[in-house]
Amino acid sequence: MTTGSEFVLLAGRPALDLCNTQYGGRDLLGCADDLARWFVAAGLADVPPGVSRRDLGAARGLRDGLRTALLASDGPAVATLAQGWLLRAPGRLAVEPGTLEPRFTPQDQTCACLLVAAVLDALELVRDLPGRVRECAAPGCGVVYLDTSRNRSRRWCSMERCGARAKASAYYQRHRGEAGGRGADAAG
Repeated sequence: MTTGSEFVLLAGRPALDLCNTQYGGRDLLGCADDLARWFVAAGLADVPPGVSRRDLGAARGLRDGLRTALLASDGPAVATLAQGWLLRAPGRLAVEPGTLEPRFTPQDQTCACLLVAAVLDALELVRDLPGRVRECAAPGCGVVYLDTSRNRSRRWCSMERCGARAKASAYYQRHRGEAGGRGADAAG
């Protein structure tokens, strides 16, 4: 798990890292400066870009739409979001000949251009890894992650963050029950 200050950057994927700017009832993009700092923490910019209130609102809308569509594995919804976003981002889209990966060259370092990485990542997730974006099962967490387990059974955003806590709690509950049962047998 990597955290840039208070941001949750578990995924190593710009789309999921953007989605994780809101989780468990917390919105980490409370103001324009938060979004500017997130760009740097997520590795999408070297220095905080200028962010307007309008940029912030658009980024939150993209985040909310991507989160819903990725969790539902809704390819057409992601495509619609991507198409709309790419129309507002001045730059050039090209394809890397060796990898066939799309590459966006921004005209400017605007918020719209910086978020193209998240949009292209979301398209890749829904196209190449459908049904693998999940929400953490830990109570109160809500972080989204990519389930890379072979049998698609991963339940937590990370073992360090939520999995170890859940396993420790389950262990405690099991052994607390056993200890209570043994105590009653010894008394009787």
